[in-house]
Amino acid sequence: MKSDEENIKGPIEGPFLFIVNPNSGTGKVKSFFTAIKEGKSLKEFQVIESVSRDHSVELAQNAASNGYKAVIAVGGDGSVHEIGTQLIDTDVALGIIPTGSGNGISRHLGISNSIPKAIDQILKGNTRTFDTLLINNNAAIGFAGIGIDAHVAKMFENATERGFSNYVKLSIDAFTNYKPSLFKIKGEDFEEEVMAYTIVCANINQFGNNAFINPNAIDDDGELELVLIKQMAPAMLMPVASRLFLKSLHKSKWVSVYKGKRFEIENIGEAPLQIDGEAIGITQSITFEVQPHSLTVITP
Repeated sequence: MKSDEENIKGPIEGPFLFIVNPNSGTGKVKSFFTAIKEGKSLKEFQVIESVSRDHSVELAQNAASNGYKAVIAVGGDGSVHEIGTQLIDTDVALGIIPTGSGNGISRHLGISNSIPKAIDQILKGNTRTFDTLLINNNAAIGFAGIGIDAHVAKMFENATERGFSNYVKLSIDAFTNYKPSLFKIKGEDFEEEVMAYTIVCANINQFGNNAFINPNAIDDDGELELVLIKQMAPAMLMPVASRLFLKSLHKSKWVSVYKGKRFEIENIGEAPLQIDGEAIGITQSITFEVQPHSLTVITP
């Protein structure tokens, strides 16, 4: 990840609001409570355990009026999405303590998966602005996709097991059985009809678990990348998928990457949609549009 050095500002003095998702991913929430109690920070903060998605949203919406300078999402990408989208176009910064399964947004920002270290990074970190996305007027922090990634997101959402190993199992099953869909794509200077396994619009470099969908992402350049994984022989699917973990997906001949501020997609084959890793369902017409420098984030 690269960003404009002129965009980087110094640390926030507080107060900080930590919103904790107690049901997040892999059992790291207990580690957070231990670490935050044992920490020796002199900065002012409050910790609130969320009781629901709506509660998290309400806390984030009211953060500015309650005097907080930063809201810290203690959870996975779902928590980051529901909290972070409420802070877009405000003066309140978003921080992340990653306790989820994939943690794609925090990994992109360089935040440690070690809870004590992540707390230290957030309380001492710098701030900068970050581009976000609009998907049919719905906000997203990092990415959205139409196709096999949304199918996997739905399977993972319904699974009883969490963690990376189960994510891999579900992905292998999806790549074995999922069929490509027909899309019509319109960018600022091109139009294309294509059969594809997925179309991902991304402003960050990965889905999570170091699966790099957009390894050359620059998150504050005012543009998005549209990544197409095109129809191919079934025998090529796993070799192409393995490139996600080698940061080389964009080098495959079965992958096209477009850069721009706005993309329009006609979802002719009725593929499912995901936003920041959350399965949404089927949407016929989809517009991806960048919102430049619309969110302040805390980074190491």
